[in-house]
Amino acid sequence: MLKRDELGRENCTACGLCALSCPAEAITMKAEERKPGEEMLYREEKYASIYEINMLRCIFCGLCEEACPKDAIYLTLSKELVPSQYNREDFIFGKDKLVMPLEMAMKNAQLKNAN
Repeated sequence: MLKRDELGRENCTACGLCALSCPAEAITMKAEERKPGEEMLYREEKYASIYEINMLRCIFCGLCEEACPKDAIYLTLSKELVPSQYNREDFIFGKDKLVMPLEMAMKNAQLKNAN
């Protein structure tokens, strides 16, 4: 999952350290510059316009999580690692499947403020 901050902005700055640290070479991304008016979408000037993880290659080692300087990616706890599918394309998780839902980011912010 790709995290958001308390305002709902994506934490990822497309530095590429997660992709470099991945021994299975499962992560690909494309960095772009933030445009005027997108300040509420992305925290930094750079962001990942494309961020994909090939779940057929991922070995769930967690090195991407450790390499990230912005705490933008983390492995979720689940009894089902990847849902079964019939098409190979369904195992390539893009930002549509990876970015934390906005409601979850807001809930995390409320829990953080309560403590």
